[in-house]
Amino acid sequence: MTNELPTIRLYLWPHRLLYLGPGMDAGMHHHHAAQLCVGLDGPLRLRSGEDLKWGEHQGFYVPPDEPHEFIATATSTAIVYVEAESAEFAALQAPSQGAAAPRSSTIEALRQLAATGGSAEQADAICLAWLGLTEAAQQRRILDPRIVDGLALIRTQLDQPLRLSSLAAALNMSPSWLSHQFTEQIGMPLRRYVLWQRLWRAVESALMGSTLTEAAHAAGFSDSSHLSRTFRGTFGVAPSFLFGRRDQVFVCFAND
Repeated sequence: MTNELPTIRLYLWPHRLLYLGPGMDAGMHHHHAAQLCVGLDGPLRLRSGEDLKWGEHQGFYVPPDEPHEFIATATSTAIVYVEAESAEFAALQAPSQGAAAPRSSTIEALRQLAATGGSAEQADAICLAWLGLTEAAQQRRILDPRIVDGLALIRTQLDQPLRLSSLAAALNMSPSWLSHQFTEQIGMPLRRYVLWQRLWRAVESALMGSTLTEAAHAAGFSDSSHLSRTFRGTFGVAPSFLFGRRDQVFVCFAND
């Protein structure tokens, strides 16, 4: 018998989060990211939609901002969250809500990734298969050098206020051009990109030992309450769910 705590693996992209780890009970809530969840060792219980009746499924899909509740304490889980305003979400092949288990080959790949880890590229391929997307459809176009410079500038200023007008001025371009081209080339609006980058900076800071308040300030949030509200509003859980388990969490950032 072992007392070893279960490992949590996080894969973080600018528009997507993959969680692999122990299941949880999540009371009635909603969040802006679309969510797909699968039980790796057993079924999950979910209720959502208008009738709010409990159902038992191996996997489920919840659209953005849809109230739902699930119980998954009897199984380890894989959960992928996708930004609702991203190009990937627009291409997502998913039912309106409810039961949605991936193919058995994808479930097995998720089990293997949860058990032994893997590269960001491996995790990305598994997520694309789960989401019903092809790698060819997700291939990046060559970015305009000014957008590349903008991404670098954003990452150096996450602890400060970031406004479209000031960013455009620093890059010597019009705000309207930057707003349109950023969404076109990156696949999500600038404001949502900045929000996810702030969340990832806070996660990185907290897992390196910062307090929740220190992590919030490092990522440009006014205080820990602001960070917690934003994290919960995006993913449906408080950041303390992760930050209280620092020794269990392995993170792979796939920002580039």
